[in-house]
Amino acid sequence: MKYPAILAIVLFSISSHAKVTYKWLGTSGFALSDERTTLIFDPAITRIPLYDFLPFRTVKSDTTEVDFWMNKCGVKSIQGTFVNHAHTDHVIDAPYVVKKFGGKLYGSSSVVNVGLGQGLIQSQVQKIKHGESWKIGDFTITPYNTPHAPHFLDIMLMDGHIEKPLPTPTSAWNYHVGETHSFLITHPSGTILFQAIGRVNADDALKNTKVDVLLLTIANRVSSEQLIQKRLLPSKAKIVIPLHYDNFFFTMRRDKVIDEVWGVKVDEFKEKLNLQAKHVKAEWPKYCEQVSVL
Repeated sequence: MKYPAILAIVLFSISSHAKVTYKWLGTSGFALSDERTTLIFDPAITRIPLYDFLPFRTVKSDTTEVDFWMNKCGVKSIQGTFVNHAHTDHVIDAPYVVKKFGGKLYGSSSVVNVGLGQGLIQSQVQKIKHGESWKIGDFTITPYNTPHAPHFLDIMLMDGHIEKPLPTPTSAWNYHVGETHSFLITHPSGTILFQAIGRVNADDALKNTKVDVLLLTIANRVSSEQLIQKRLLPSKAKIVIPLHYDNFFFTMRRDKVIDEVWGVKVDEFKEKLNLQAKHVKAEWPKYCEQVSVL
């Protein structure tokens, strides 16, 4: 009788350290899963073309497009959806994703108001705070304030907060940024940092954080050197996965080609990675391509 018990203990030990996989959902969106729990970050599969930013235009989630990509990524249920800030290219599909696949929407008060305005109820939303942790399955997610950088010069587009529930369709300009968070994600298999902005500020709350995997936003960066020298190398990450370099004004292509957003200089970033961090494994997956990260 003791042998089945020993076998059960061994199997439990193996299962409790399930591998964690990553799938890119475009822009800074991605899914993390350990086969028991699936988390989604920044679901913005709906792309907003530039002409939809004209004052008389309105936007809303393209649920058909979301369904296609969620199905392609093999997402059947979600236990938590986290959004780093409330611009359209991070939050626009989050309420629909929660309604269809389950779990809660986690984010700033602005993100919460996007959810409430699109039909979520209070039990489906959770306001997050800097340094406060949330445990979902074997994942623990801790947000850290990392202020959004200006888009150009000292100008921040869609600045401010969303003060009340935001129904859709609505102008893209009503998606005010709110607070911005990066996320430290821990799991029995290892640690992941989702660096939500392409800059490292002087008062960096994550400067002493060591991780196994770095998910690194590279859009709107000060320089590749800054991200590599002040975030990647100090983190001691073994794997880096760049984010937010595809063109979020264009519909996601289904032929595995990635349209790069103007001015992001992917080749330059790759070159700097190869020169300054060649010991770190850089992953550049296509949409929905599975990568084992832990």
